[in-house]
Amino acid sequence: MRNLLTTIMAAGVALSAFAIPQVATAQQIKVGLSLPQNAAGFDFVNGMYETFKEEVEANSDMTVDLVYAGALGAPNERLNQMRRGVIQMTDGADGNYATIHSDIQILNMPYLFPSEQTAWAVFDGPFGQKMAEQIRENTGIRVLGWWESGGFKHFSANRAIKAPTDMAGLKMRVLGPLATIPVEALGASAAPIAFGELYTSLRTGVVDGQDNSVSTFNLVKLYEVQSHLTLTGHTYAFGPLGINDAFFSGLPEDKQKVIVDAAAKAIEFNRTKSREIEAGAITFAKEKGVDIVELTAEERDAFRAAMQPPAVEWLRANVDTPELIDEAIAAVEAAN
Repeated sequence: MRNLLTTIMAAGVALSAFAIPQVATAQQIKVGLSLPQNAAGFDFVNGMYETFKEEVEANSDMTVDLVYAGALGAPNERLNQMRRGVIQMTDGADGNYATIHSDIQILNMPYLFPSEQTAWAVFDGPFGQKMAEQIRENTGIRVLGWWESGGFKHFSANRAIKAPTDMAGLKMRVLGPLATIPVEALGASAAPIAFGELYTSLRTGVVDGQDNSVSTFNLVKLYEVQSHLTLTGHTYAFGPLGINDAFFSGLPEDKQKVIVDAAAKAIEFNRTKSREIEAGAITFAKEKGVDIVELTAEERDAFRAAMQPPAVEWLRANVDTPELIDEAIAAVEAAN
């Protein structure tokens, strides 16, 4: 009798396993973004994450929740949320990552990259892979790729800037020591004006000029308060396409591959779209009456000679791994 009861109970347990619906636990990837959805002229950021979402959801049961317009907090707040696993991804760019990994500033060195294509080759090559691994080890963020944040930054003012001496006496809105020190080496003074106050500060003369990508220049209508834009191309703006490493590592290999493949397509979209948008942005600025100043190779060399040495000196004293400076320079030379 006891054996019969045991058998019946065991059968009941087995049957109940079939009776209870088996619910699949699909993972959700929450992504915090800065810009509103459909932000004109900035498809190279939102569109990159939308491409990532499409690829992930088309090739797995995972879902990607894109939260726009800074609804999850300021960029640095979202970066720390990603580190803690509160969210899985965010669109932090180079300056945000510098707050948690100082070595990334090496890639902001003035005139490190002669072109976007060279930058991509360095980021996608051994040096970029080494930097990505250091970020993963030190911050808990896995870098899936490196995206372009509008391309190179350029100086604007209400007078033409064609030589380093033309910067003398100007008050320039730039942020951070790696931007401030080279500007001061040109004879200008630096002012850390918040981005939201930039237009008004230029209009009222609090500052005389600024540096940003052409896309950003147009986004906040600086063509209304700046008559000249010099394509100095002194700093390349980028961002790591990061994901919380603990989340990624906890996924099965097939889902990890989906994410890696989706990231590659997202980066490809970003770089292509960023180049297209900048070309259109230059034309748009011209149509708005801005004098676009293009420099010769010799004129660019003069800016490099004035700006790069003090920046390198600062980097050697302030990053965690100063030997990476020479490695970065060597990687650029190898990529050319």
